Formats: sequence, C-alpha cells, structure tokens
Amino acid sequence: MGNYKEDLLGALRRHSLEAVCLGGGYYLRLGGAFLAKAAFTHSGGYADGLRLTVINRSSGPVDSVTIHFWELPKAVENGSHSHEDDAFLRVQRPVPDMDALTEKALEYLGLFQEPDNSQAASM
Repeated sequence: MGNYKEDLLGALRRHSLEAVCLGGGYYLRLGGAFLAKAAFTHSGGYADGLRLTVINRSSGPVDSVTIHFWELPKAVENGSHSHEDDAFLRVQRPVPDMDALTEKALEYLGLFQEPDNSQAASM
C-alpha cells in the first residue's frame, strides 16, 4: 500500500497546484476568496476516499464532496495469477490511481475557481 499523502501531493504538484499540508489535510488556493481543503476519509482502518471542502475565507465552508476510491476507474493489470494468488487478491485492497483521483478533484474544484479573463475576452 502506497503512502497516500505523498502520492496525492505529487499528483497535485504535477497539476501545478499549490498545496500546504497541515494537520492531516491539504489546503489549496482556488483564487478570489476561496480555499479548498482535501483530506482522506477512512473506513475499517483503511483510506477509502478523499473529502474536498470549499471554504470562503470570510464566511466559512461553502460546499463539500467525497470522492470514494471505488468511483475511480479500475487499473487493468497484465499478467496471469495462479490459483493460490486468487486468495491473496481477494483480501488485498487495491491502490487507487492518484492521478485519476486528482483529475476528479480538479473537476469539482474547477467549479469554484475564478474564470480565466483571457478566455472571457476572446468570446
């Protein structure tokens, strides 16, 4: 099982997002008066999703959503497994694709970001 926090931070940096890690959560600047907080959710002792909360700096939380790992596209594994490996695969938790998780998070956070003025001027 990978280190989710480091994997998520790496994925955020690949998308040129500033992220500050404080108290088990990440804070991201969305522009204007909005910030976002991202924190992993846990069930049964395992991380099972990412909770995103959009925060207005002056009035507090605006909206929140949880992206569960089971909502992400499944990675296709190549290779064959023996019958003995089948028992192991049934109890092992799959490692989520952090790039896919980041893409889903960006779709949601994009709703709260300021529109790009250069695109608005060309319309």
